[in-house]
Amino acid sequence: MAKRKPLTKAIRFEVFKRDRFTCQYCGRKAPEVVLEVDHIVPVSEGGGNELMNLVTSCFDCNRGKEKKKLDDTSAVMKQRAELDRMAERQEQARMMMQWKHEMEEADTLLVDDLIDHWISITGFEPNESNRKIMWSYYNRFGYDEVYDAIYIAVEKYFVDGDPLSARTAYQKIGGICFNRRKQRESDAEQNN
Repeated sequence: MAKRKPLTKAIRFEVFKRDRFTCQYCGRKAPEVVLEVDHIVPVSEGGGNELMNLVTSCFDCNRGKEKKKLDDTSAVMKQRAELDRMAERQEQARMMMQWKHEMEEADTLLVDDLIDHWISITGFEPNESNRKIMWSYYNRFGYDEVYDAIYIAVEKYFVDGDPLSARTAYQKIGGICFNRRKQRESDAEQNN
């Protein structure tokens, strides 16, 4: 007789989720019944703890069936459905990763454009640390806000050809974005 290996809570939960917390024999659901995980191929006949060999069963059905198996068609259909769901999850994960990659590329292009905008106005190229700062401005305030704030910072703080004033103007971009946002929120609040 094969030795039964205990099921982890994580495996039990995966089986319950897959089977939508529903007994696969009688259709009753939690919390109206206590659910258990049953082996399609019994452990005594060599069945293991693989997800494809596990099924959600209520206490009554699991105790009542003993070593009886689900009919072969039912077991095959469940396994096929699980494989289909796994394939769909993998495809969706792949599509999400592709979308995330495309979004990161688009963000990089926009931040590069903001930096090019800065350089075209001031003639000063930001160092790597300041490039990271531009990323933080972009992430916090968005492209349009930062683009406008660059003009304002240059207008107020930059003296043509002066690297010190360029540094000051660059550092003021975030504050300008913040103040403009607060002003819009205040205006909107007063209009309501």
